[in-house]
Amino acid sequence: MSITYIPRVTQLDSIQLDNELEELFKQLLFQATKYFEPGILQPILPEVELLIRTWIFKNSVYDKNCTFGQQMLSLKYKTENISKSKLYWYFLYCIALKYFRERAMYSFTSNTKIQNFLSKMETFQLVGDILNFLQFVNSGKHPTLIDFILGLQLTADKLTREDLTDFSWTRELLWHNLIELIGTVLSLVNMFGLRQRMTKALKYMWWRNHTNSKGGPIATSSTATMTIHTTCACCSEKPILPHVMGCSHIFCYYCLMANKTADPDFACPKCYYNGKEVTKYTV
Repeated sequence: MSITYIPRVTQLDSIQLDNELEELFKQLLFQATKYFEPGILQPILPEVELLIRTWIFKNSVYDKNCTFGQQMLSLKYKTENISKSKLYWYFLYCIALKYFRERAMYSFTSNTKIQNFLSKMETFQLVGDILNFLQFVNSGKHPTLIDFILGLQLTADKLTREDLTDFSWTRELLWHNLIELIGTVLSLVNMFGLRQRMTKALKYMWWRNHTNSKGGPIATSSTATMTIHTTCACCSEKPILPHVMGCSHIFCYYCLMANKTADPDFACPKCYYNGKEVTKYTV
């Protein structure tokens, strides 16, 4: 009798086991070739990894309808949901696509267009993995994106780890993966630019209401004047290599360029003038 409910922690454990198994194969290979000429595997490393992953795929998913990690935990894909065509698509997504990406990164390092294309592909895939993980936490099915795309579902004749799949272990592993997920999302966001925009919006709202209520002027281009009391508009210290961007305030070169590099729409924190041209201050 097959088990329809499989704890999320068990499904996530099978993925971790698969990743560790692949890394173990690589370590054994590197250990076996450590006395060879240094760097002998480096030029063909994508091909070596392709052979390892293909061998693992052939002797696990293709022959037994389950990965080695799933087999260790008595899991397998439902036979009615898997077919030869789905296995080919599984191989294309999990192995062939990864190989093409790694080979392109090795062979076309100086090609900016290809590298940008690969970066966008990785971003789209990462977003897909994030969305799939959210649905997995909600439904408990399809722990990987390819399982969701192909409609593959796991089943089990028995659970070999009933003592480890209680609520505390499940909660701990899910929280661990959720924290990793949050860290991944934050890594895709320009936090500095986001903070600058939020701070600028809040301060601008207060400044606009304050100046309008007093009939004050709106920030416009003006000439900066430096005296012995002048301080940087960002760090409030004596300007080092004074630079300006069109308003009446002066900045340190590093302060201004660092903010402009992180956020091209950076505005003066004093008057909120958004100057586009950064020039050296001259008397």
